[in-house]
Amino acid sequence: MMAKKKISFTGVLLRVLGFSLIGGMAVGALSAVLMLEGGVTDRTFILATAAALMGAVLMVVTGVYSIRWWQSVDEAVRHAHAWAWYWGGSAGMAFSTVFFLVFTVTDGVVARTLMQKLGYEGGAVEFGMILTAGPMLVGYGIAWGIWWLRHR
Repeated sequence: MMAKKKISFTGVLLRVLGFSLIGGMAVGALSAVLMLEGGVTDRTFILATAAALMGAVLMVVTGVYSIRWWQSVDEAVRHAHAWAWYWGGSAGMAFSTVFFLVFTVTDGVVARTLMQKLGYEGGAVEFGMILTAGPMLVGYGIAWGIWWLRHR
């Protein structure tokens, strides 16, 4: 039985970035066509479906590389990432929850005002995704850095 080849973090990162670049360029091109096309047409539906399929394929490919990378790293790296996601992601989610509560208690007035000031009018779903995932990712990055500083 052959031993699994270890994949370095840099190797995985470069592969994921490469696939993301290609997928992003394709989706960007499709988005440009959609904007130039204007209105909803059969072609628009086909292009939107193609963009969704490309996104799904990109998620599968990056997921496979992530799993291969995870299996090839040592216990310290695994622990650092798990610790960072738990503490950093949880702190980021708690931060987002404050906004959620304020938006809910004010019947969305604060949310609409904030979206208007930030130029996200009409993009409530996108705004919510950014407001949720952004702090979680920032929290993860900070917690990951703290873990490595404490354990080096």
